[in-house]
Amino acid sequence: MKKIFNINTILIAILVLCSVAGLWYVNANKSVGAKAIVDILHNGKAERMEIDLSVDETYHIQANLPVTLVVKDGKISFQKSQCPDKLCEGFGWISYDSDIASCLPAGVIVTIDSPEK
Repeated sequence: MKKIFNINTILIAILVLCSVAGLWYVNANKSVGAKAIVDILHNGKAERMEIDLSVDETYHIQANLPVTLVVKDGKISFQKSQCPDKLCEGFGWISYDSDIASCLPAGVIVTIDSPEK
């Protein structure tokens, strides 16, 4: 008679369970950010602005290329950009501590900052 469970099957099952538990733990302990830090490069000068994520608003930013950031329901997203590949618009909505979205051709980097750590 053939063994149904050999040592390899058991080890793989343990690894899968540990991976799932680890992913659940990381996602369960993420904190929602209170503000977005926006670093802007425009004409060779660096600027920084803070955006409160509790206030829904649209921001038109003049950087190396113009971009539009939208804040809604505690999240922020690149909505429009004049960059050629539009990758920044594909980042979607970010809201968790240390999440980052960027539009490098425009020179805009958005980082979520959590409440007092």
